[in-house]
Amino acid sequence: MRRPDRTFDPYAESPVDGVIAAFCSVRVISGQFLSDKKIGTYVEVDMYGLPADTIRKEYRTKTIPANGLNPRYDESVFEFRKIVLPDLAILRIAVYEETGKLIGQRVLPLDGLQAGYRHISLRTEGNFPLSLPTIFCQIILKSYVPDGLSDFVNQLNQPLLMKKTEDLLNASVTTSSDAGPNSSSSSVRRARAIESTSTPSLDSKATTTSVGAASSLSTNTVSTTDTTSLASSTIKPKTPVETMTLISLDYLREQKSFCKLKHKQDKDLALMKKKHAKEQTALGEQQSKIMSKARTDCEKLARSPMLGGGGARKDLSFFSRRLFKPFMPSNGSNLTAVKGDPKLMDLINEQNVEWTTLVQRQLIEMNALRRQHAREQCDLLRLLLDETQKNQIKEITERHLKEKKDLELSQVRQNIEDSKRLGSEKNIRNKMELDRRVRELKSNNTKKFVEERKRQTMKHEREKDNLTKSHETQKTTLLAEIDKMLEYSVNYQDETPMARFPSSSV
Repeated sequence: MRRPDRTFDPYAESPVDGVIAAFCSVRVISGQFLSDKKIGTYVEVDMYGLPADTIRKEYRTKTIPANGLNPRYDESVFEFRKIVLPDLAILRIAVYEETGKLIGQRVLPLDGLQAGYRHISLRTEGNFPLSLPTIFCQIILKSYVPDGLSDFVNQLNQPLLMKKTEDLLNASVTTSSDAGPNSSSSSVRRARAIESTSTPSLDSKATTTSVGAASSLSTNTVSTTDTTSLASSTIKPKTPVETMTLISLDYLREQKSFCKLKHKQDKDLALMKKKHAKEQTALGEQQSKIMSKARTDCEKLARSPMLGGGGARKDLSFFSRRLFKPFMPSNGSNLTAVKGDPKLMDLINEQNVEWTTLVQRQLIEMNALRRQHAREQCDLLRLLLDETQKNQIKEITERHLKEKKDLELSQVRQNIEDSKRLGSEKNIRNKMELDRRVRELKSNNTKKFVEERKRQTMKHEREKDNLTKSHETQKTTLLAEIDKMLEYSVNYQDETPMARFPSSSV
């Protein structure tokens, strides 16, 4: 108790740190030379120690009338299931007359008791020895085993017997499948013979139940445990972080809001292309009308007798012939006047400049719209990334709250079921023992529940930390990809419209 790493609470129901709780069972069999009178006698067994270990006026044998010489109390067995601090516990065995007068008693420290059948000599109330009166009883001492772990302790205490029983059961199953019902019945008889030869002695009667039941339970437990461990080793369950959807650009582009924005942008882009096509068509028609009028004037000029024929046509360059081919007269007249007309050449240059200006303006508008669309998409992708991560954190938080509520409900349900089970047990003698068992059960359950909640809280924190780290990594990667996409859209220049030229202006 002087160590700082140990705690001691004398009113606690749970075992003390570093001390193993004990179990003590006392079966009062008979008494010898208790009195020379024909009086009725009974025996009380009490335990003194910590408040959790003290049991008084609860365990009492039936009264044996008119026999003070050698009364027999064989069926009375008193169990002290959980002795929190055995070093401070004291066992008191007292014999009373039926009138309540004390005949004799014996106070024994628990750490000095020896298990087995013992004749205990009695003493007076002043602790002076009596010569003849003795009590014959059986004492069983062992470590305290919580409820539900007795089968596991039996497997640890008798591993060879459990292995032999399991091998025998496997052999019986194999022989029954090979040889039919006769061999199976013989194997069952051999199993019963082995069980009968391995029945426990009287000293170990309180520690183990019948070997047949224990072996069958242990076999089922071991086989179930092996199957469970094999399944858990082969199939590793996924953690909640692993089941979360991996956030990528493709996943974000599949979101409803992004699809709406993409549809709207495609519609705006189609409208702008349609508008540009109308502008180009209108300009082309306008220029065609002007050129048609110029062609008419050029034909009139070509038919004029002032233009010479023949050799002037060869003086035209290739570009001039290609340019003026639509306006050349079909009768092969001279084009010197057409080429030398400054008004027509100015008109052609003006239309070229006008068309180039229109195409460049449309190209600038188209690139500006695409950059705007790219910026809107990048902004929406960033927003969707933040919202998706928040939704995943919210989802895992709600799942944790649900798991916490389920654990609390299961713990309350287990408390109720354990209390009902204790109330239906037949070996509980009185209400005080029932209350003590209920307090012990609640204390053990509370400790177990607190540990379960601590483990659950640590698990939830670990899952949330892993999700946060995963989100940070995903966010860094996706933001870099979004920035690259935005940079590409800014540097991208669509020059394909510059190659288009209306046929009406050439």
